[in-house]
Amino acid sequence: MSALSIRLSPEIEKRLELEVGRLKVTKSKFVQDLLESALAPKDSVALLMQARAQYGLDDLAQTAATTNKAAQVKALAREAVQKKHAAEKNRDEQADPLVATPMAAEPKAKYGK
Repeated sequence: MSALSIRLSPEIEKRLELEVGRLKVTKSKFVQDLLESALAPKDSVALLMQARAQYGLDDLAQTAATTNKAAQVKALAREAVQKKHAAEKNRDEQADPLVATPMAAEPKAKYGK
């Protein structure tokens, strides 16, 4: 373990002595705990949010993700069916009108023949 020497202002030294007395730990232990917490790995989500704010990027938590795959699949299926029906209708219209259009049956005479 290595040793570290630091200079403190009288005010900070007094506050340090009061705090270590209250916590009942040594100055070394108190400073070691502070350094460990300050140098500990940070929460990756918090770091990401801080970086996004620093660089002026949108907050992803505020922007709604619109990835409704079911709705996309339904829309694609509807589009495919509409295209199919349009193609069939177009094909029928271009076909021989006598074949494509069924003729109505001749009405039967009520009387006579």
